[in-house]
Amino acid sequence: MGAFKGSLSYKLFYVQGELEDDWKTRYVERIQANSFTPLTPDDEDEVSEGWVPIDRPLDAEFDIYSVLFDHYINLGFRRDKYTIPKALLKAHVQEAQREYMRENDKEKLSKYERDDIKAVVKRELKEQQLPRMKIIDVSWNIRDGRVRFWSQANKRCETFQGYFEDTFGLKIVPASPFTNAMTLGLGDDKIERLKDVEPANFIEG
Repeated sequence: MGAFKGSLSYKLFYVQGELEDDWKTRYVERIQANSFTPLTPDDEDEVSEGWVPIDRPLDAEFDIYSVLFDHYINLGFRRDKYTIPKALLKAHVQEAQREYMRENDKEKLSKYERDDIKAVVKRELKEQQLPRMKIIDVSWNIRDGRVRFWSQANKRCETFQGYFEDTFGLKIVPASPFTNAMTLGLGDDKIERLKDVEPANFIEG
């Protein structure tokens, strides 16, 4: 969360490019195509990511009224993940292997049998739990071309950047002193000097 309440810490991106004339219809269609799909125990994937309405994280149906708020496109980026502790999975797999060998009078299992047993055990454990859900707010000011993503984690920001660009067909770049200067319209000479600026540590020790 973050756009309406919670943390004020977000990652800022700048949008490269302009909106097309039919952007409302096209964007709703593209958001729907990249919407979140719930995980099930039968899925091989253990992670699912995609868009949800910012105020209804359990929904995955979109129209322009659930996306556009004045001159902001607001969305939730949902990520669900099955999390099975390694030690728990290993213990259940070993027990299932021993039981399988007893029932089939075997002293050794093939790689195929081991993999098959592990897959069955993992599915059974998934049935006993719900995936962990995380929602990260996204707010795009379409007037000034700024996108706020309420997470600072590098991996999540990279994943979000890819989803945004695939969905809207526009590149986004993270905010930095250089991109900020470009956005503010500084002269070419000042922008050129920024290329040579080195990071400085203002805290000693």
